[in-house]
Amino acid sequence: MNRQLQPKILCFSTTDWDGVWGSRQQIMLRFARRGYKVLFIERPVGLEHLARHAAFRQRKWRRWREGMRQIEPGLWIASLPPLLPGRYYSAAINKINHAWATPFVAHWLRQLNLQNPILWVYPPESATLLGRFGESLRVYHCIDEWTAGQHGRKRETISRLERQLLTQVDLVFANSQPTFEAKRLFNSHTYRIPSGVDLTRFMPTQRPLPHPTLTQIPRPCIGYSGHVNERLNYDILYPLAAKTPHWSFVFVGDTYPWTPKTQPLAHLLSLPNVHYLEKQPFSDMPAILQAFDVCLMPYVDDERGYYRSPLKLYEYLALGKPVVSNWHPEGTEFADLIYLADTPDTFASAVQMALDESPALCLARQTSARQHSWEVRVNEMEKQILARWQEINSNAAR
Repeated sequence: MNRQLQPKILCFSTTDWDGVWGSRQQIMLRFARRGYKVLFIERPVGLEHLARHAAFRQRKWRRWREGMRQIEPGLWIASLPPLLPGRYYSAAINKINHAWATPFVAHWLRQLNLQNPILWVYPPESATLLGRFGESLRVYHCIDEWTAGQHGRKRETISRLERQLLTQVDLVFANSQPTFEAKRLFNSHTYRIPSGVDLTRFMPTQRPLPHPTLTQIPRPCIGYSGHVNERLNYDILYPLAAKTPHWSFVFVGDTYPWTPKTQPLAHLLSLPNVHYLEKQPFSDMPAILQAFDVCLMPYVDDERGYYRSPLKLYEYLALGKPVVSNWHPEGTEFADLIYLADTPDTFASAVQMALDESPALCLARQTSARQHSWEVRVNEMEKQILARWQEINSNAAR
């Protein structure tokens, strides 16, 4: 590989830019602000997604009409046209979809004069994208265990496609410790880069005022922000809320692929002390979290939860908020700063302890959060990218 490493990134994401704000947007935004030219390809969708979800369909049609759009200097976003359904069930369909998508991406790259970019992929089925764009380095950022919760042919196909990707990329970043341990078996150039926090928003110079929507909700306010769907443990949440009517429970986030009427979420929301605020702008989240007296991370204890690196944990810590979480590897790393529980009764006890805790713990959490900023994460990623590039060129020169 003799091409020069250029400060250019072609990123294939698993979310839309305006979707749930997370590591994909945070990282690419920071690379752009460091002088990289970044083309962010939004989440690919199959025809089946458009048929099932009206809101999703409307959002995608709007993005396709807009075409490639500049977000800020050095950063552009674009959305691919719909793909054939079944890419997680058939390697052949996946390959056809990538062949269909390539001319669109190549056209955008030419428009931006973005040659020989670093190819940065999030979807696990991306192996057949490699080599299509003259990339100078190939990075797989694994922020989820994609086979978790899957079964049969779908699980086998995703696993096979991801193994192919892992063995062909130059560098792998994995967010959680279990994910790191699993992926490094296939690629020795695998590094753990956990989730992070935007300190400029969640640890501002001035403490944000609570969001006005929450000022009408009785205190104490026990809150959760994130995906409000099958990820949550309703066997804990419903009894917890039902047995503590003097506490208000607030859930903020998107229910996709569920709706608020999907059971068991609807059963939880039927309680008079449970409030659902839907998805809110990312810019409003510090003020919303500021209104929480205690923050929750009540995940289902399953395979997906085991591999999770919850971004919201770092946001909660940056605001100094007490956190009550179920047991999982990422949570236990912060056992000295958060409360861990696994039943409705132990959650209730932990929430009460959090409400009664010493203010000194707030400062300890904020001090810890400073070590986990997105700037720190991107510094480490950039360091590993440059080191890997130098290693590849050194080997090629021998």
